Amino acid sequence: MMSWATDNAIRALCFDIDGTFYPKWQTNAYLFRSALAHPVFSLRYNSMRQRMRTLDGYDGSADLDEEDFRRKEMLLLGWKKSYGEYVAMYEKCLKEPWDRTMKTCLKCFDHVRETLELARDKGFVLAALSDFPISHKLEVLGLDGLFDFVASTEDFGYLKPNGVPFRRMLETLGIRPHEALYVGDSYRKDVVGGSKVGMRTLLVGKSGDRSRYPLADLVLTSWHSFARMVLV
Repeated sequence: MMSWATDNAIRALCFDIDGTFYPKWQTNAYLFRSALAHPVFSLRYNSMRQRMRTLDGYDGSADLDEEDFRRKEMLLLGWKKSYGEYVAMYEKCLKEPWDRTMKTCLKCFDHVRETLELARDKGFVLAALSDFPISHKLEVLGLDGLFDFVASTEDFGYLKPNGVPFRRMLETLGIRPHEALYVGDSYRKDVVGGSKVGMRTLLVGKSGDRSRYPLADLVLTSWHSFARMVLV
């Protein structure tokens, strides 16, 4: 008997990172500490990201570079000072603390690395596409060197579920949408975003009534069942 991935002619396994490779509470704990240290900016920034995600649900056209993306953030925040001052505030309040904190707070779910190694051994193309900047995250998680493609959706100027980052990932890999499975922990961001461009989707870390996730091809409770259900 062939695996689900083989039965469905899947060539690429593409993954979200935050909440998918490691528990989301680890990120939330950092965000809480960041909010305490810089409460006004952090709260405004988090609220802005939610507004941006709603706007970015509509497909964009052209990619945006890093400066254009930060300027889009400034516009939604109502930032009145200069671009340079905004970048300095972003790095001081969010990026630099996260780069320091992740080294001690991130720990993979069980069975992640061995599952990814098995997938590589079976010839699958592997990709990681996260909403947040990657930085040293995969290295800290012990997953560096396993992927053929690694990027943040910010690199293309949009947040999930916008289709642009998903399409750019597939174009770079040379994979057609129906040949790729996107795996994530968020129905709104990962399943809707992947499905929007024609990818197959898997929601991990969820249980209960499957009818709650109509666009998901698979719903698994944990990584323990991933290899058994998808690869073997």
